[in-house]
Amino acid sequence: MNDILYLFFLPLFPFGIIMSTAYASDIAFRYEFKNKKAGYITMCAIAVVTGILTDLIYVLYPDDLYSGEEISVNLADLVSTAGTMISFVVMMFMTRGKVWKRILGVFLSSEMIGCFNHIFEALFIYVSHIRAWENDDYVLFGSIAAEVTSTALVFLFLFLISKVRSKNDNTPLPLPIMGIFTVILLLVNSFVQDDAMSADTSDYVAKPVVLVLILATVFMFFFIRVTRKERDGLKKMNKINEELVDSQTKFFEASAKADSDIRAMRHDMKNNVQVLMLLLANKEYDKMQEYLEEMSEGLAGTNVSSHTGDVIADAIIADKMKRATEAGLKLDVTGAIAGVEISPVNMCKMLGNLLDNAIEATSDPRLKELDSEFKVINLQFKHTENFFMISVTNPCAESPKIKDGKIVTSKSDKKNHGFGISNIRSAAEDCGGELSVSCEEKPFGYLFRAEVVI
Repeated sequence: MNDILYLFFLPLFPFGIIMSTAYASDIAFRYEFKNKKAGYITMCAIAVVTGILTDLIYVLYPDDLYSGEEISVNLADLVSTAGTMISFVVMMFMTRGKVWKRILGVFLSSEMIGCFNHIFEALFIYVSHIRAWENDDYVLFGSIAAEVTSTALVFLFLFLISKVRSKNDNTPLPLPIMGIFTVILLLVNSFVQDDAMSADTSDYVAKPVVLVLILATVFMFFFIRVTRKERDGLKKMNKINEELVDSQTKFFEASAKADSDIRAMRHDMKNNVQVLMLLLANKEYDKMQEYLEEMSEGLAGTNVSSHTGDVIADAIIADKMKRATEAGLKLDVTGAIAGVEISPVNMCKMLGNLLDNAIEATSDPRLKELDSEFKVINLQFKHTENFFMISVTNPCAESPKIKDGKIVTSKSDKKNHGFGISNIRSAAEDCGGELSVSCEEKPFGYLFRAEVVI
């Protein structure tokens, strides 16, 4: 009966290790599978085959389990280890990221899972006092229960971590942090491994408390990490909202001033026409031209921005157009926004950063002698049946470093710069689109192009 019970539960052990490692790497620690369905089916198949082969060894060598040679025990361990290693290698090929990160991510995940499994198993043994039981059948049943319970608790622990991280922490857990956790957990595991197997119950109160505190500390780390990221995200969101409100305020102020100027010009139009008629009658064409140029300057001052059809975009463009004019640049806007819904925050992230980057690049001192006809920033909105595009082109003094479709900032303060493009990319992805950047050489230098396609 004991042999049948043991053979029934034996395949669950490699199955638990392999599947919990896959879940940890993919979901809890965010080293995601390229194809989740194929990944979990493959891991499940490897785990099942490993379990069946392990069972088969005990069936083929039934007497060796109780002999001094322990052939079946050694072979079973070898098969279980081989199956686990094969699953880890397959897992490395199926996860995303650079090769060395995938290798370390899966390796550290497996080590952490092994440690969690041993800690939960030790807790079960400490609480139940299995090693103090005198009946061998009960000890076997208790050992199986410890394995099954520890596997279930590991999955539950990983599930809680993944739920906490799902809120505001979707990036892969940094490898240095995983390495530190692994070292700590290995030390803890060595601390409890031998004691849990003894019948001495002197520390069966203190040590479980220590283990629970360690597990609670690991969980609290993830909770604090998510809370901090949520706080940083709120700060960034508040900053964007402040910039958005500031742009809207300036836009409405400019609109009110333009409206007032237009009404004033309408009021004076009769007088202006009379003056022009008088100058024309007297053939004073030079004065007439000066007067018209003066009126033209007044009309130019009433132009707030292009009317894109989106008040948020108009506000941002008005603010950036003023900044471009002050820098001696020209901002040309063509097209309109239609048939696409973009939240104010995402519009501010995309359009604001695109124009800020363009103005900064075109204002480079190395372009000071560039002819004014080339110191132009072109903003274009284009809409077709299949996509909506925001395109910004601007001259630049040198070609930026573009790696994997991302710009590598050339500024020395890399910690505080280089986030403009990443913010644009993030906002584009929120809208179901993507950002592409390119740079081509021109007679006057380089022309940089950034396009958001939604």
